[in-house]
Amino acid sequence: MSQRSVRLLVVDDDTVDRIAILRALRSGRVDAEIKEADSVDSALAVLYEQQIDCVLLDFYLPGGDGLTVIEAARKAKLTAPFIMLTGQGDESLAVDLMKRGAADYVPKNLLTPERLVQSLRYVLRLNEAERREDEARRALARHASQLAQLTEATLRIHRSLSLNELIQRTTDEARALLDANVAVARLAARGVAQRSMTGLSMSEEYAAREDRDALREMACGLIERRSTSVRLTGDEIHSDPTCADVLSRAPAELYPRSLVAAPLRGREGQCIGSIQLLDRRDGPFVESDEVLLTQLAQSASVALENARLYNEAQAATRARDDLLAIVSHDLRNPLNTIAITASLLRSDLLARKAGEEDDAVQLVDRMDRGIQRMTRLIEDLLDASRIEAGRLVVSPRVERGGSLVREALEAAASLAEAKGCRVTQGPLDAGLEVLADRDRVLQVFSNLLGNALKFTPKGGVVSVSLCRVADLARFSVADTGPGIPPEHQPHLFDRYWKASQESRTGAGLGLYIARGIVEAHHGTVAVESTPGHGTTIHFSLPLAS
Repeated sequence: MSQRSVRLLVVDDDTVDRIAILRALRSGRVDAEIKEADSVDSALAVLYEQQIDCVLLDFYLPGGDGLTVIEAARKAKLTAPFIMLTGQGDESLAVDLMKRGAADYVPKNLLTPERLVQSLRYVLRLNEAERREDEARRALARHASQLAQLTEATLRIHRSLSLNELIQRTTDEARALLDANVAVARLAARGVAQRSMTGLSMSEEYAAREDRDALREMACGLIERRSTSVRLTGDEIHSDPTCADVLSRAPAELYPRSLVAAPLRGREGQCIGSIQLLDRRDGPFVESDEVLLTQLAQSASVALENARLYNEAQAATRARDDLLAIVSHDLRNPLNTIAITASLLRSDLLARKAGEEDDAVQLVDRMDRGIQRMTRLIEDLLDASRIEAGRLVVSPRVERGGSLVREALEAAASLAEAKGCRVTQGPLDAGLEVLADRDRVLQVFSNLLGNALKFTPKGGVVSVSLCRVADLARFSVADTGPGIPPEHQPHLFDRYWKASQESRTGAGLGLYIARGIVEAHHGTVAVESTPGHGTTIHFSLPLAS
């Protein structure tokens, strides 16, 4: 019937009946380890203490009946099947007991070796099938739960912002996903710019161990850059050459019972690290665990590579900004020297007799204009660097909005005249007072008006207006230029952005700086534009009241 002895429990208070049952089992050549009981209490004592494969149970017993035994066993989550042994005329009772948990019944008057063996074989096979079905159902439910956890873990991993956070999150999620006691993830170094990173996660039980430091050292020592996934039992770990050196230095009580690992891969498929789990809580790792860990590793690999590329791009941007700031700062001193020299030279030339200085003065004026352009560019680069770093400082004071508008228009008048355009004052709520850093807000106007005049054709008009919107003062700069295509508008205030990359004029910083200054005042900037109908840029500042 089985490759091992069947563990049977015979429960009957009648000694003669028990002997008959034992004789039938021997005659049927049943290879069995048999326990006997003669009451409800003695039967339950055996069931609670020993592993029993099948129970041959009489209904009428001291201390209760067969149903009492069945109900107590099921309440204790015992799965051994019951074969009811009934007297003549008790067939209807036996059928009722089968409905309530018994697997089969055999009338005592028909108890032959053949009948008993047939019933045993049927019951044991049925119980084994039910056991396997239950295991499959639980495995399926576990796998479905793990797949749901995998999806959630992947989303959490991809929300990590830094490489350090990402590698640690990957480690935590892997350990939780497969219910392991220890998880280690390592990202290999890449050149001199990217050091190696290691994440470690331990269950509360292992983290509370007195030898946790030695356990941590061993777990980190075992992790390897494996090019393929691997799953090892305790014995296989000890015989694995990659583990031998680490285990030779670790106490025997730290030796892992099981291990599963999966590689982390780069965009070109190269191995860039691995995730490794030790000691699953409820037994060794199984094949489905290896598959799940591989899927998690694949998702984590994408997130790690994206984070690495993002970090490299950020580092390159910071390096560029730092370089621009340094270059801008270092250029200011010689430019100041040139500017002072040009001013002194002009004064000297103007002091000469009429007609002697005309050509020289024109050259000096040209030099002075170049210096002013370079100085303005340097100031723009420095401002852009400050805005990006969040270090732009403004000193707001109470200012009259109308005064700011009029001063901005006066400053732009000469540029408008040179362009053949007009700058005008639109509707103006002149009494509005705002909290503003006067010089910085005039810089905003200068950038907005300069940009508007740049794209307004000859004969066009640029107007500035001011009105109140809720608790803000809204300034508007409107032009009669060609307008801005809708697809360009979201990028209008981006740093270094220009509608036409072929343009050689301007660094693409004016509107970016304008927005940075306004936002430093806790204000907002917005654009309204329709191609062919001009553009209006609004910026709002807090009212002084």
